[in-house]
Amino acid sequence: MIHLRKLLEHKRPAPTLVLITVVLPTSWMGYANGAYFIGEWGPVAILLAALALITSVTGVFSGMESRWSAAALGLFAAYAAWTLASILWSPNRGDAWLGAGQTLLYVLAFWLAVSLLSLGASRRWVLAASVIGPAIIAALTLLAVATRVDDLFVSNRLIGTVGYYNGEAAFLLVPFWAAVYLAGSRRVNPILRGLILAGTVLSVDVAVLTQSRGAMVAMAISLPVFFLISGQRLRGFFALAPVALALFITFPDLNAVYLAFLNEEPAQAALEQALPTVWLTAAGTGLYGLLWGLVDRRWRPPSSVTRVIGGIVLVSSITVLIFGAFVFTERVGDPLTWGEQRWEAFKNNDTTGQDESRYLAASGSGRYTLWQVAWEDFTAHPLLGVGTHNYEATYYQLRERSAGDVRQPHTLPLEVLSERGLVGSILFFGFLATCLGTGMVRRFAQLNSEGKAQVGAMVAAVTYWFVHSSAEWFWQLPAVTLPVIVYLALLVGPWQRVEAPPPRWPARAVGVGVAALAVAAIAPLYAADRYLAQSFTTVSTNPWVALEAVENAQRFNPVDPWLAQREGRLRELIGDWPQAEEAYREAIEENPEHFAPYALLASFYEQTGEREKALEAYRQALTLNPLDEQLNQKVPQLEASVEG
Repeated sequence: MIHLRKLLEHKRPAPTLVLITVVLPTSWMGYANGAYFIGEWGPVAILLAALALITSVTGVFSGMESRWSAAALGLFAAYAAWTLASILWSPNRGDAWLGAGQTLLYVLAFWLAVSLLSLGASRRWVLAASVIGPAIIAALTLLAVATRVDDLFVSNRLIGTVGYYNGEAAFLLVPFWAAVYLAGSRRVNPILRGLILAGTVLSVDVAVLTQSRGAMVAMAISLPVFFLISGQRLRGFFALAPVALALFITFPDLNAVYLAFLNEEPAQAALEQALPTVWLTAAGTGLYGLLWGLVDRRWRPPSSVTRVIGGIVLVSSITVLIFGAFVFTERVGDPLTWGEQRWEAFKNNDTTGQDESRYLAASGSGRYTLWQVAWEDFTAHPLLGVGTHNYEATYYQLRERSAGDVRQPHTLPLEVLSERGLVGSILFFGFLATCLGTGMVRRFAQLNSEGKAQVGAMVAAVTYWFVHSSAEWFWQLPAVTLPVIVYLALLVGPWQRVEAPPPRWPARAVGVGVAALAVAAIAPLYAADRYLAQSFTTVSTNPWVALEAVENAQRFNPVDPWLAQREGRLRELIGDWPQAEEAYREAIEENPEHFAPYALLASFYEQTGEREKALEAYRQALTLNPLDEQLNQKVPQLEASVEG
């Protein structure tokens, strides 16, 4: 342990490599459903907790470099503690526990990143790791996409390895501005610059196949953020230009894939036509990056020339924006009227324009209804919120129109407000503001041009994530959110290695306690999930073994209503009617505000011929989900049957 501490303290490569190991699992997560399920993110969380535990005991990490680093960590830890405490007032304690465990994953990653920066970890290499991983996944996806059309596309759009259109796009595009910074940096090896540009083209092209309008809006908003903050207008332009040109060339063929699905034409043929162009443009862009890097090493233009060219680029960009605004106004008329029309289309899910490209439609896909419910949750429970991950039940109760089956409000700000209340919101948004504000202050007061470029890239990446998350549920996708948590740590963490004595034992004890709490919170959830998975794999061959697996899962997680529902189904399967009824009633006790356990109990009573009990349970389910079509049909049918 002493050798580990000396290695980390005196060698920059060691903390850099350790921090890269915190970042790299996100690429694997992107290949495994975005790590939406605890079976994917649980092992990563336990690994980070173990690392934090070891380093706390050995005193490897020094204290926080500044009060702002400590403040950010304190706010984030307090937010995680509040999330964990919400189990006390959440109707569904199982889901609240799961949400608290996921928040602890992010806190562990943030804590380790800030601490490793104090030991001299390199931001440049960490950013490179966050870029290269998704690019590799994009390349693997393109290699598989033509032969796995049925697996990777749903409803005309690519769901990819994340399993969700917008999640796939965000996973690939969150590191986009870090890639632009790296591709334009003289301090990055030319070969790596070429690979990064080639990988960025592949990531952008795969993202286009998702037809994610949220990604398009988030990119548009984050673009000026990068160029305003990074101070790298010229280098940023020359890094961005080939990617934009490649997209201009490939977009028609990529959009043709969506149109082929829409028009019920062979999509595989459209894909096979698009892929050669994608690979060629990526290779050309990579070659451009390599050559630029080689020239960069041997020749640096005079500062006067750089300023002139930079000024030309700036003036040209402003001219293009003004011309674009003029053309836009000429085409749509009054911008305010146009904006009102698009907002109405968003609220009413108007899909006009999707016959040419989904990017042209303004439909909200039911999000307006989801947001209305989240706001009602907040106004009804302003201080505490309804409880972490407890939005789902209120959605079915309060929705004014059906927007499908959902579990999240599809907007991060309202998710925090509705589920954690004002207290949680102050802690969370205070954490974000502290990280971003500290990075911005240092950018204008302390950093050289390279540091300014890194801050610009990270702030732009966080902007992209926050804008896109404002219409999505990316907090539940660690493949998308974990890199952003690391970026926030890079913004608020120390920019120089901290020379400080190891922390005293009281401080180490706090670290040990936090790491142990994370293990104690997450390990039972993961164990229960493994047993639940076993129940699904064994049910067809031996339902008794499957039932035993569920019972083992309940020993680790006794408050999860979904486990009780699973037990009820299995006991029905083996004919244990009394215990099946008891399991369904237990599910109701553990999730009393959700309609689903009442509907399952009602269905059970129907099968056993107890129509009056079934009717009572169906009525309770209908009260909690008044817009459900099946329940609205079932209740009158049973009423007529019982009365007859």
